[in-house]
Amino acid sequence: MSFNDVPFFFGSAAGGFILMAAVGIQAAVALFSSIPLTRRRKETCPDFNIRAAYRRIAQVSSLSIILCAVVTALVIHFGSTGIIAGYGLGFILAFALNLKRMSPNNEQNRKSYEESYADCYPASDANPDDTAAHKRAVGGFECAEGEDSSDGQ
Repeated sequence: MSFNDVPFFFGSAAGGFILMAAVGIQAAVALFSSIPLTRRRKETCPDFNIRAAYRRIAQVSSLSIILCAVVTALVIHFGSTGIIAGYGLGFILAFALNLKRMSPNNEQNRKSYEESYADCYPASDANPDDTAAHKRAVGGFECAEGEDSSDGQ
């Protein structure tokens, strides 16, 4: 790597960091946080639509991973050694700085999960007009006590 490659190294490090922070972390959070939160939610609320939640997790993860893989392949194919090294450094640095965010015990992840997967909760027996938007506005995300979960959903 020559002296002329140093600006490209730092520029590609910034690019790798931004890509990972904007897109790659979403896939990691979906894989490492949303799956355990979905399992917990199924235990506490048997009528939770686990199939729709897993479908959404798979969609977010796969699209994010595909985008990161395509950009990485282009960088490797067209970039010089300095650009590739900078991109990899930025990518790894963004991942390392966001490790805490990937935990299912992170309060931010729990709130985001409740908002993102509100439509997977069953409608309340007490209020047939109960919708995901109403649940999100009121903040009632838990299953109602005495709710019958024998309908097989």
